[in-house]
Amino acid sequence: MATATWDEVRARRLARSCLTDRAPAERLVDVVRDLGGVHAQLQASAELQLAMRVDGIDQSGVKEALWERRLLVKAWTLRGTLHLHPAAELPLWHAARRAVAAAPADGRAEIAPWRDPDGVLHPEVGRDEVKAIRAAVWEALDGRCLLRDELAAEVVKRVGRRHEERLRSGFAFFLGELCQGPPQGAKVTFARPDQWIDGWREVQEKPALAEVARRFLNTYGPARPVDFREWFSSRAFSAAEARSLFDSLAGELEEVEVEGHRAYVLAGDTAFPTRKPSLRLLPEYDVYVMGFREREHLIPEVVREQIAAHGRGRYEGPAGVRLLVVDGVAAGLWERKKRGKRLELRVIPARTLSRPRRTELDAEAERIGAFTALEPVLVVE
Repeated sequence: MATATWDEVRARRLARSCLTDRAPAERLVDVVRDLGGVHAQLQASAELQLAMRVDGIDQSGVKEALWERRLLVKAWTLRGTLHLHPAAELPLWHAARRAVAAAPADGRAEIAPWRDPDGVLHPEVGRDEVKAIRAAVWEALDGRCLLRDELAAEVVKRVGRRHEERLRSGFAFFLGELCQGPPQGAKVTFARPDQWIDGWREVQEKPALAEVARRFLNTYGPARPVDFREWFSSRAFSAAEARSLFDSLAGELEEVEVEGHRAYVLAGDTAFPTRKPSLRLLPEYDVYVMGFREREHLIPEVVREQIAAHGRGRYEGPAGVRLLVVDGVAAGLWERKKRGKRLELRVIPARTLSRPRRTELDAEAERIGAFTALEPVLVVE
């Protein structure tokens, strides 16, 4: 059995996440593919994740790849949240998600009653209703992109008002089958992926899920079935199903021991690089953090205390905060705030930074400024 240290695991994950050696601009789509998608619930976060990994790009270039060239697509995939993926690969991710979707209940309701964040209780949605609503959504979006309210109004015309408020909510149940179109100001639009993406083709569900597991192990391995489950879909995908998936891939996997912790990599993929010095300002929901499920080897106690005292950190943990990461380990927090044409970057290291590290931090601030076309103002506390 191959062995590794956690320092080597961090070095490997950093390298495969393009956080040591950055990729050139022409590999933007490849980077998004290799990462297994980029968390994009917050567009600014998705853009900064790419800025940390790809040379020679700016915000306008990312938007052009999304909305004009359609090289990337924004859709609800991992954990039911918005991610960026290569447009040509969205059928793969949609199929993998369907493979672990919860089966309908034996009763007449396919979707259970739901109380929204405002306390409003929305009624259950029966199977026939779900079928009719999905057909109405597809018909309404034929050849066009619509705002949420516009889409809800079109669906209500076709199926009636019973589920109108649920359709208008930010948690509408039909979103997983769609992708986003170009925004209209601050408002998002919705599109049919089979029309938005050239050459759309359906993919078989079980092979798609297996391929997604391989992608995860390539970038975030060594990992266990439970790690993949939490990264991909922690609700609908049971622990037993995750173990069964890894069992089905047994001939393609190899076990590795990391300081007493056993996990898997793809067979033959047991090389671990030597750590290279690196300092990065990672935005909230960065995929390196989301893919690093063994958080005790990512977040030291002193930074854990910082996170616990942070507004978002108290509720979302390490995923919801912006982390200063040095050599693959969290070394503090940072914040950003736009003030006119200036971007204030406030960094709170857990410990004093050495002079070489401070030089790296200055360079990262300049990089963010160039990417956003704003003048960076760095404050280190």
